[in-house]
Amino acid sequence: MTFVTRKIVVPALALVALVSGAGTAHAAAVDYVGFAWETGTLAPSNPGDVLAAAAVVTQIDPLFEVDLGGVEGTLFIDGLVSTGGYVDGLGRTVIGYVGGGISVYADPAHNADWGVNPANGTVPGTFVDGDLVFSGNFTSFTLILDPSGGGVFEGYVDGTGGSALAGPCSGCAYTFSGTFAAPTGAQIPAGYDLQIDGVLDVESTVSVESMSWGAVKNLYNPGR
Repeated sequence: MTFVTRKIVVPALALVALVSGAGTAHAAAVDYVGFAWETGTLAPSNPGDVLAAAAVVTQIDPLFEVDLGGVEGTLFIDGLVSTGGYVDGLGRTVIGYVGGGISVYADPAHNADWGVNPANGTVPGTFVDGDLVFSGNFTSFTLILDPSGGGVFEGYVDGTGGSALAGPCSGCAYTFSGTFAAPTGAQIPAGYDLQIDGVLDVESTVSVESMSWGAVKNLYNPGR
């Protein structure tokens, strides 16, 4: 799998096409890969189910002043409460969430371990230790399941803490987005619902670019 720093915001609602917006000033990005799970299982997503995710950082912009050669970057999401899903005209299941928070850490221990059947002895523990680089609260979050079993997700975040807010990322807009693989095509540990791959993108203003569903998938899964 190849990981590249991506410098555009990719909302999940853009499965058909995105509407062009205002220009952006790119600040920084955090690339990650990991696994997510939902209480009650993701399909179906019932109102009140809670979505969480644990990931390791694969690339991070130098502006965050985190050296992945010396520390391990981890990311944890919790508290996203499902409002239920519906099937749209293209056969995709659209699920909305409220609440939830995200945090990014830098830890010299290099001990991140997903284990099985989260929450467990290592999740969230080994993903929320170390120095807090960024934390924030979701203002919106949407996940879309494609009929093939894969899909995309996107959420907007208000930054609340961490060393990043004291530097060039203060006053920025944050978008958390990415894709996930179908369970039949990914090696997913027991108890997890999704393998995720995406980016926490930081922009001075939020903007989007016209993009097809295929282009969205290719952005996060180049060469597949």
